Amino acid sequence: MEINDFIERLASEPERTITRTVVSPPPELLAKAATAGGLRMKELLSAAGRRGDQRDVRYRHVLGSPASQEAIDAWQREHPLQVLPADLRALVARINGIHLWANAESGRSYTGLAPIEEWDLARVKMYGPSADRSLLADRYVALSYHQDGASYVVLDVASGRYFLMDVAGPDATTPIASDAGELLDWLWGSRISPKS
Repeated sequence: MEINDFIERLASEPERTITRTVVSPPPELLAKAATAGGLRMKELLSAAGRRGDQRDVRYRHVLGSPASQEAIDAWQREHPLQVLPADLRALVARINGIHLWANAESGRSYTGLAPIEEWDLARVKMYGPSADRSLLADRYVALSYHQDGASYVVLDVASGRYFLMDVAGPDATTPIASDAGELLDWLWGSRISPKS
């Protein structure tokens, strides 16, 4: 899919407002959760004083502002061995971050294509900076975010192909795209609509 076609599709889905019950724990419970040792889930769920409030949550598609050439060049300087394909660089030069059905308040969705400033080696993004290179080769770059940190859209810079990788067992068995246009197709097809 071309970038302009993608933007037209986004415009065809107007903002939605969903009424949700938001449960808020009492302040003293939140303070305990912030201390060393934290709080057990059972304590949180059974706490007296929790209240549920009805709140309208707005969802819409959010596209990031174009990345500057300086931002793209800075990423490439920091990762000289991970050369980005020209069509991906062109995409972030138009749209730096794609958040489909994002919470309008935060601008983020459950999963999304992260801005280039958040891209990193997949092994680092998935397992931290001390992750062993034998777990995942440095030719894989994580381009997305996931609210639970469970899976990522990953570019193999050696082949130019994109994969969905699960942190429980990262491998290249789930190809999703072979270029930026197909990546846009995949993002559109895998968006998660808000439900009441």
